[in-house]
Amino acid sequence: MQTPICAPIPEGSGSMKVSKRGRTALIAGAWLLLLGLLSAPLSAQTPRRKSASPADPELDAVLKRFDEVQSNIRSLSAEFTQTTVNPVLKAPMTARGRFYLRKPDSVLWEYVSPEAMQFAIDQGEYTGYFPGRQHAERRDVHRWTEQIFRFFAVGQASAELRKFYDIRLEDAGPEMKGSYLLVLDPTKRRVRKRVEEVRFWVDAATFLPSKVAYVNKAGAARTLVFHDVQLNPDLAASLFSVQIPPGVTVTNGFTDMGGAGSPSATH
Repeated sequence: MQTPICAPIPEGSGSMKVSKRGRTALIAGAWLLLLGLLSAPLSAQTPRRKSASPADPELDAVLKRFDEVQSNIRSLSAEFTQTTVNPVLKAPMTARGRFYLRKPDSVLWEYVSPEAMQFAIDQGEYTGYFPGRQHAERRDVHRWTEQIFRFFAVGQASAELRKFYDIRLEDAGPEMKGSYLLVLDPTKRRVRKRVEEVRFWVDAATFLPSKVAYVNKAGAARTLVFHDVQLNPDLAASLFSVQIPPGVTVTNGFTDMGGAGSPSATH
């Protein structure tokens, strides 16, 4: 169900001590990566590469059913477990939370562990809130709203995805039996610089997302496994309006998890 101003998956060749702030940045990297990709200069784009993949009847059949389900998505919610593997870490990091989506343009990632965090886009405005740090950030993202849904492959027809990705079908693996694995290879240079590929598993019965993995050229990876996926739940519009309490410092822009950023103010 598509950044010096964000924290991409750091590259490296050996483990090192990572600060609490750095660990938080790595945990929340899916959001920061997304925002960085969307805010990259448009001049960095290159024309779409033509796929050399031969016709695949099985892939076509899977995408046809995928499209049917995508066209019926009005809202979506799921619990998620996120695992980050990175050369700078001695061991994988695990985070948990819940994901909410409401078409046409509202999305919320709500982390509950190891640190409470909220990342939302609603009515063209991004809000990030880190209650433990008494820090929040906002930015107008109207121009990127469609790309946000495309990046996550949510609510997008395969024909639209193919404008930005080459798609192929691979074996889902023994741990994901009962799923189809769609491998998305970015065709835009600005995306390829940060994401080598996106691996997207859909449940073979419901064709709803069950797992997604982002891999970069350095071998760092971020995997999200979805649980309790709900199709078209009744989600109130107010859910996507992150409430910032008085006294919280609010930064205008995307910061490095509370680091130096654009002008700030106390809410």
